[in-house]
Formats: sequence, C-alpha cells, structure tokens
Amino acid sequence: MVLCGGEENIKKLVDYIDRSEHYIKEFATWEASEKIIDDNKAFWMLKKPKSQYQKVCLYRDGCNMFVYGDYGQFTFDNMTWTGSVYNLQYDNIGYQMEKLNHESRQTLRVFDEDKCEEDIFAWLKERLENRYDVEEEIIEEIIKLFKEESYILDFEIEDFCVENDLIEIEDILYFTKDALESIDEYEWISFLRNSNLGEFDEEYESELWNAGKCIHQRYFICMYALQICGEKLRKKAEDKK
Repeated sequence: MVLCGGEENIKKLVDYIDRSEHYIKEFATWEASEKIIDDNKAFWMLKKPKSQYQKVCLYRDGCNMFVYGDYGQFTFDNMTWTGSVYNLQYDNIGYQMEKLNHESRQTLRVFDEDKCEEDIFAWLKERLENRYDVEEEIIEEIIKLFKEESYILDFEIEDFCVENDLIEIEDILYFTKDALESIDEYEWISFLRNSNLGEFDEEYESELWNAGKCIHQRYFICMYALQICGEKLRKKAEDKK
C-alpha cells in the first residue's frame, strides 16, 4: 500500500495528516477516558467536551478491536498482541494496517488524483534521467510545461523535442500527455491496460499501477486521536502518583 505524503518508516503518523496543525490543536482540548471491563474487554475514548458526537473510540474484545466515532470506523481482527491505546504501532503504518480486517483495508484504500499526477511526474523523471540521460534542467522544463498547460497539443511536444535535440524522448512524452489526461479513479487502470506502457517500463511491474493509491485520511486521524488519548491517560496516571 502506497502512503500519501511520504515513505513509510520515515515520517510519523501525524505527518500523514493533511492540515495536521488543526487536529493537533483540536485533540489537545479533548478529554480522554478509559474503562477496563475485564482481562479481554476494554474501552477508550477521546471526546470533545460537552459533545455527544465528536469523539473517537476504541473497543477491545480479545484479539478484536473496533475503532469508531466522528471520523469513520474500521476493525482490527488480526491483532497478535493485546492492544490498547498505549501500545498500537502508530508510527509503523504498514505493520499496523496489516492488522485490519479485509473489509476495512478495502474501504480505506482510495485513489487521489493529485497524488496520481505526482506519481506520473516522478515516474517520468526517473525514466528521463536513467534511460534517456536527460539533464535535470531539461526535465524541470518538461514537467513545468505539463503543469502549466491544462491541455498540451502534440505539436508542442514535437517542437520541444526538436528544439532540444531530444527526438528520442518524444514517444514517452506523448505517453505522459495521455496519462495526465486519463487521471480518473475509474479510467486509470483501463488506460494503462490499453496503453503502450511496455515500451518504457516493465509492463506488469511498473509503479504506475499503484499511482494515486493511498490510505484515506480518516485512518490517520482516528489513529492520531487514539495516540493522543493514550498520552493523556498516561499523563493523568503519572500526575496521580
């Protein structure tokens, strides 16, 4: 699973949240509570004061954990330890997501058009550098051309390649043009299947098959809320000593 915002194990959980400053400020004012029912069952909640709806909750029943509240719901049913808000693998995103049930993983996978565009440009840059040995300044010009014009005509690509003596990259630029015009959750895979991708990459191993795929923001927000819940409860316990 590709993560929006960076490589796994480099950034922390909060770094994957859009407008993270809002949630850092918001959750800092919310109240944390817990109820230990027995050795298997327990309940934790981070809730906005005086609100019945703005909350994130975690209910544990043995190896199963159910997260629900204002930002959606999902279930962990593959836990290999007795989970709690204190010991979830918050910053090990991929590992913790492996503990989700199948339905939750499917629901949390989303297609982001902006990320797809970024992935296409990253793919193009890598090909131009390593396969065609194009200078970085020229690559920046190419990407700028694609970004600044909503629709590029074929003759513009042809003229650019002639002017820069780069006729050999003309076909991959036409491919990129078509790819950028096909960014849609329901069209993208169909485009790749019917394209000439195999001329520029390992057809069935290309990273473009994962372009635009990322994890829904509600997963990161819920997990961050639970992380804050654990920190608040831990601090409350320490202050009582």
